Amino acid sequence: MKLPNSFVNLELENRLGQTIRLAVQHVQFFGREYVFVKALTQQVSSLVAKNAEHFAYQLREIFQLDARRFEMIEMRGFIETPNLWRWRFEWVGTSPISPRCEAISALNQHTQMLRLLDMAEQPQSAIA
Repeated sequence: MKLPNSFVNLELENRLGQTIRLAVQHVQFFGREYVFVKALTQQVSSLVAKNAEHFAYQLREIFQLDARRFEMIEMRGFIETPNLWRWRFEWVGTSPISPRCEAISALNQHTQMLRLLDMAEQPQSAIA
């Protein structure tokens, strides 16, 4: 299985100023702005964890999001059975600080996040 077509490949800068490509999907749901991210290559450790603040800043700018409504959801592992990690930040102006990451392990929350991706994949007329 591959990533849904609703994902786009974006080039972001990591903390060292190097260009990194991530698959990204932005979904709005009940007043929240979810940005799903997936590293395009398998990493020994989380690429997002090492660069969370840098990626959050750039993604918020790209999608022009209100920081108070922004949540970054990292997809790790296989697409068929992804592990989901929720990233939250404290914001000072437009700068994210104090990144916190938690696994989305509750089955109902995990299922809800995957449904958000399915909704983004459907044409808007099918959702209404």
